[in-house]
Amino acid sequence: MAQHPQSGPYQLAHDIEVALAPSLVVELDRRWPPVGLRRQVMPAEPIEARFGLSDEWMIVPDVEASGDSPTSAAWDLLESELTLFSVRRLTRLVPVHAAAISNKGNVLMVPAPSEGGKSTLAIAAASAGATVLSDEYTLIDPQTGCVEGWRRPVRRRRPDGSTERLDLARPTGPLPVGLIAAVSYDPGSEGEWNELSPAEATAEVLSQTICARSRPDDALDAVLLITRAARAIGGTRPDADTAIARLFAIMDGHD
Repeated sequence: MAQHPQSGPYQLAHDIEVALAPSLVVELDRRWPPVGLRRQVMPAEPIEARFGLSDEWMIVPDVEASGDSPTSAAWDLLESELTLFSVRRLTRLVPVHAAAISNKGNVLMVPAPSEGGKSTLAIAAASAGATVLSDEYTLIDPQTGCVEGWRRPVRRRRPDGSTERLDLARPTGPLPVGLIAAVSYDPGSEGEWNELSPAEATAEVLSQTICARSRPDDALDAVLLITRAARAIGGTRPDADTAIARLFAIMDGHD
């Protein structure tokens, strides 16, 4: 099965090829990036990358035998590769490695690296009645400063190391950012965070901006639009349920 980039604002430079057993196409659909790629039967040249799955791991097609029952870890890796291929080549929206959670019309944006607690906060926010836009990437419009989410299932790691996929992310129109929270989990913390200046907030968000080097002007313009308009804090946070309640209070101006 060949994959071709989407045209328009998400136009990519090359194709990628994903070779899977026909019985696995339904699962591929579940893992497909929400923006940035389209599918076609045959790839065009040049092909930038080729992916396949064995029963144990991700493989190069025709080099190793394909499988009929890949592990969830193999699927997760393929999904991550497709996601990175897509977000790195967006040409209009600016992707930031950040959770995006909407509450009362404003977005709480939590920039953080992988395993930085974004998914845990997103799950707690959904339990509190908020709308999860994404637990992984926030997409900023560099023209308006409004954001959208990278809509995919929220992933929660189980104690045995496997991943549970929770259908919590919801589509919304572009929304303004109300609070940027550059916070990391500390079991002993009661919420030891401080106000960040616009310059400090800009540095925090840019450090998680995927296209900061490939599209520096767009990246800086987009980040400045949100850091000049939204309040920002940085520091450590307590457990997710407590942190979400306090972060929403700050975003509502009740701190």
